[in-house]
Amino acid sequence: MRQILWLLLFLQLSLFADRVDPRLMAYQERYSLCHGKSDYTISECLLNGDLDYSRFRGDRGAYRKIDKHHIAEAVAQGRAYAFTMQQIPKTERYRGLVAYIDYLEGIQKAYVVPRFSGDEEDDIVKMKHLFNLLLLTDMEETPERTPEFEAALLAYQEREGLAVDGKIGARTRKALQQSIERIIVKLKKNLTIERISMPKPSTYVRINIPEYQMHYYENDTLILSMKIVVGKPKMRTPIFNRKMKFIVENPTWNVPPSIYKKEYAHKSESQLRKLGLRYNREGKLYQPSGRRNALGAVKFLFPNKFNVYMHDTPAKHLFNRVKRAYSHGCIRLEKPMVLLQQLGYSYHRGKTQWITLKEEIPVFVEYHTAWIDEEGQIQFRRDIYGYEKKFFTRKTNR
Repeated sequence: MRQILWLLLFLQLSLFADRVDPRLMAYQERYSLCHGKSDYTISECLLNGDLDYSRFRGDRGAYRKIDKHHIAEAVAQGRAYAFTMQQIPKTERYRGLVAYIDYLEGIQKAYVVPRFSGDEEDDIVKMKHLFNLLLLTDMEETPERTPEFEAALLAYQEREGLAVDGKIGARTRKALQQSIERIIVKLKKNLTIERISMPKPSTYVRINIPEYQMHYYENDTLILSMKIVVGKPKMRTPIFNRKMKFIVENPTWNVPPSIYKKEYAHKSESQLRKLGLRYNREGKLYQPSGRRNALGAVKFLFPNKFNVYMHDTPAKHLFNRVKRAYSHGCIRLEKPMVLLQQLGYSYHRGKTQWITLKEEIPVFVEYHTAWIDEEGQIQFRRDIYGYEKKFFTRKTNR
């Protein structure tokens, strides 16, 4: 049966291989990195992303997939453009990225990548010019560090995920020296991710790995945000979607075999005891609940094959850092007790206790390096796992 369906699909595509709707082609060129040459290849690439999943850690099912037969049927009926536009997200995040691409396209001629000379007054003039374009400020482009310039500098550092210190440091200069073409490509890649991201219910948790933030929404309203620590580049937090089902108070940490092999197998039992670690009757390493426990006082479970969850941590100092990729893959929360209370539960000291949530909460662990925030402002972050390059190595050129 499947072979027959694929044969019918092939025949449909052959009949309409040369059909190109100029509106679909224009949308492809403006808002994607696709290189389709027919209505089908353009629509399929726009809607399904044509990403290279070979070098990412996560679940391919985390992304939406539009059935190719439905795309082929729309092409055969001459409504490829209408069908594609119906499937495009209508969210503020998506429309905001589209609008920002349109804006950048309109200022390309006025945008000049600055060559900083090291002379502060000359550099400030160049920075004011870029801030006027990128932040829509209206500063006179003079060499003085005016209050308006100081505010714009802080705003720029915040939207780039830099240290918000008001200093014209190396990282701030480097961020300002991106070409507008490179910024547009970054936006197109993130627009692709938005197109294939799973639709969200009214209540859910979104974890954005490059942002180092967790966001909790109730009834389509952002209720709570907090800093997080995510996996190191060599122990990446995976991209996946699951439902939060349990909360564990005063958890025991059972050391995973992979971590045990890398970090603890060579240590003596006395060394392990100094770290608060013990062997159980089965000879497996664990850490009892308590003040020194790596999981802190509470963890939030959304069962998954990666054994990744959100949890408290005694290493609170890491939340003061701009870059927060230090975990073994799990997600450490800055304020777990606030989340616990927001979910309607109270913490109890003492023995380990499992709580089954009255209502399961969808958790979306995602990867966005550019997005529109709740205030409608563009945000950019570093590509900490290199996915901007790894995901987009294919070229649809059919």
